[in-house]
Amino acid sequence: TERHSDLLDNEVLDLFEDVPCHADFIRYVQWHNYAVLTSLELAVPTMTLHYERYTTHYNETTDRLLEFLGQERKRPPPNFIQGKEYRDYYTKEEREKVKKAVEKMSSSETWELLKHYFED
Repeated sequence: TERHSDLLDNEVLDLFEDVPCHADFIRYVQWHNYAVLTSLELAVPTMTLHYERYTTHYNETTDRLLEFLGQERKRPPPNFIQGKEYRDYYTKEEREKVKKAVEKMSSSETWELLKHYFED
């Protein structure tokens, strides 16, 4: 099947072939690429929060966020509902394809933020 995209190269298209919900991965990488680029271009202070830190270090993470925002804790934070992991929805081969495609699409800064999600 011949495919063409003005936005993605053929290697990325090939890697995503037959991967369920591949458009969501594309949007995810684009969002992070633009967020990193925007924060660098505007030279605004940024803070990176990884989802899993809420699971392993909830109070420390919320404290760090409040400090970054210059806010005081007014009440206990809401309960964190964990478990949003989708790794088991994909085969090992699909996960490898997604990893390669995400790395190829990511800026070097974005890949540094995302690569730990692809460690087995």
